Amino acid sequence: KALDDIGELRVVEGADWDLEIGAISELMREQKGPSLLFDKVEGYPAGYRVAANLFGNPKQYCLPHGISSDMSDDEFVQWWRGKMKAYEPVPPVKVKDGPLMENVINGEAVNMFRFPAPKWHELDGGRYIGTGSCTICRDPDSGTVNLGTYRIMIHDEKTISFLVVPGKHGDVIRNKYWAKGQSCPVAVAFGQDPLLWTASTQYNWPWGSSEYDLAGYLRGEPVEVLEGPLTGLPLPARAEIVIEGEAPPPDVDARPEGPFGEWNGYYGSGAATEPVIRVKAIYHRNNPIIQGNPPYKPPLPHFPMPEHLLGQARTWNVLEANGVTDFKVGGPAASTKIKVISIKQRYAGHAAKAALIVAAHSYTMTFIIVVDDDIDPNNMDEVLWAMATRCDPQTSIDVVNNGWGSSLDPRITPEKKANHDYTSSFCIIYATRPFSWANEYPAVNRFSDEYRKKMSEKWKSLLSLWVNKP
Repeated sequence: KALDDIGELRVVEGADWDLEIGAISELMREQKGPSLLFDKVEGYPAGYRVAANLFGNPKQYCLPHGISSDMSDDEFVQWWRGKMKAYEPVPPVKVKDGPLMENVINGEAVNMFRFPAPKWHELDGGRYIGTGSCTICRDPDSGTVNLGTYRIMIHDEKTISFLVVPGKHGDVIRNKYWAKGQSCPVAVAFGQDPLLWTASTQYNWPWGSSEYDLAGYLRGEPVEVLEGPLTGLPLPARAEIVIEGEAPPPDVDARPEGPFGEWNGYYGSGAATEPVIRVKAIYHRNNPIIQGNPPYKPPLPHFPMPEHLLGQARTWNVLEANGVTDFKVGGPAASTKIKVISIKQRYAGHAAKAALIVAAHSYTMTFIIVVDDDIDPNNMDEVLWAMATRCDPQTSIDVVNNGWGSSLDPRITPEKKANHDYTSSFCIIYATRPFSWANEYPAVNRFSDEYRKKMSEKWKSLLSLWVNKP
């Protein structure tokens, strides 16, 4: 409704779950169009709906946070930095009932195909009900509840699979159960408060801190939760759809999963055997909505906020916390696998310190580029110019092996993937003047800022005629 109120929603009736919903969503996203709500899906009754493209433009992704959509990218980065630095946990509050329990399905009546889960992309291996979902599990040691967003494929009426990249907290938790020969209790929400989903997508959220607490902080009030009747897990009481079930050890049950068009623009992981969730119960609102967030080829967005800007904010706070000074962070919108750091070198090794700190806190990174402070880290023309004129390929590039990677990385060899080795290399490029002889480096052919300002004032009437001209 909030999107409709600002003119950012269109209802689409009669589309087929088999590719049509995905294709329409992709074409509308390319046009920077409104969010979409698919109803009367082919083969399904009215009221069983799919939402897509909920967070594609500033009006859409700023709305849940109550912030201006006119923010510049730099202002957005600084806003998120401040938000994270001021974080105070707001734990969820238990309630006895909620809209989620308007429909309760148990036992033989459980059927995941009751919902119009789309086949989003042409080469997908099946129907994915979980692209904008929250998977909920509890660490058996600490009791901390974890939320994560992992792709969810339907296999049959009572079985879904969930691909969790090694190293993610959900994978760590489920492996603790499996090591004891136990099934992992799991719940999955397939449509929820946008700020709960925002919290669920924060892959670097500290171990031992629940994403429910982050969601409460972002909302300014606790998330209402119900105790799951089967798992005891806290279920979002106002969600659209939630399932409860258990994930048996992979040697007990695992199914062929994928391929699936992913966030990096490829069907990166291909088809592979993945763990499953045996669905024991389904709860849903009347007229339920699946939240669809299918990945697109970059730079088309699908995250709850621009991921490259969130990444810049995280990197900025990490560098600041580790004592690095005089820097800016940037990078292209086309890929979160490239980070650019602009730094005013104060001492020998300053650039390397910054780069290695970023590397230590990165996931599936490919390039970390360090430039001098006269380069705008968000202007890739300037960054490439610095690489071309200040980087000596023989001495200014470091390659680091065995970094934390992802099974979704298309560049990991088939042999490594077959051995479940998802580590990858990344490159640090020092496109800076060498510190030891920076003062002798040739001057840049550009008027100084002081003289440019002086001329801009003196010749204001002339120069103003050409402002914003091509």
